[in-house]
Amino acid sequence: MSTEATVAPAELHLLTGRRATIAVQIYQHLRRQIVAGDFVPLQPLSENDLAASFGVSRTPVREALGKLEEERLVSILPQYGTFVAPILTDRVFSDQFVREALECAAIGEAAARCTPPDAAALRAIIERQRVAPSDKEFFAADEAMHRALMVLAGQEAAWQVVDAAKVNLDRIRHLSARHTFRRLSILAEHEQIIDAVTKGDRDSAVAAMRQHLRGVFTSSGQMMRMHPEFFHGAGGDPRPARRTRPDAKGRTLTDEPV
Repeated sequence: MSTEATVAPAELHLLTGRRATIAVQIYQHLRRQIVAGDFVPLQPLSENDLAASFGVSRTPVREALGKLEEERLVSILPQYGTFVAPILTDRVFSDQFVREALECAAIGEAAARCTPPDAAALRAIIERQRVAPSDKEFFAADEAMHRALMVLAGQEAAWQVVDAAKVNLDRIRHLSARHTFRRLSILAEHEQIIDAVTKGDRDSAVAAMRQHLRGVFTSSGQMMRMHPEFFHGAGGDPRPARRTRPDAKGRTLTDEPV
């Protein structure tokens, strides 16, 4: 079993305010860490340890973990604890359906609206991704490009829907960004998308975006082979094993979890 997750206080400076506001900040911070793969599936998340790390009571931590459970990023098992959930491969197709429908609908409009300053801004994002010194900065530039295209299409609000729908996809994308061969492939696809948008070619932009987004199906298979620890255990039981021993009469007794 992995060691319990802790968060150094320096990693998150909580804003003072209502308990609900603090709970949201903790939720957002833990969500980022889980999605980025900083916590591995079945890793326990202790309410006490997290509360101590954040310098808060257990209540906002419990509320944050409850929101993460709603997104199926953690599993809360009464009397056992809270554990990071594995990547849900059964959600990939449905999550991808939502993302593809919205982003492909928006990018045609983005191509129609793209001005020279817009084109320059999009190319700057691509260049930032090209020289990204780490996988996390590469991913941040990736997100910036997709969001910028939604905003350019006048669909900034729809980006919030996309962001919520793609949480499992993002966990796979983060794993992919750790590998040079995937980063090179993703960058080439992004260049093709931006080239079509800046030329005002709606059809080519939609086709390039659709092909790019569907790449997650290939990525999921590759990452399952390369990082099985993030996928194994789906449907498994993270609860600690219980010891059994015979009593004086030969009956089996069960001890507390080990």
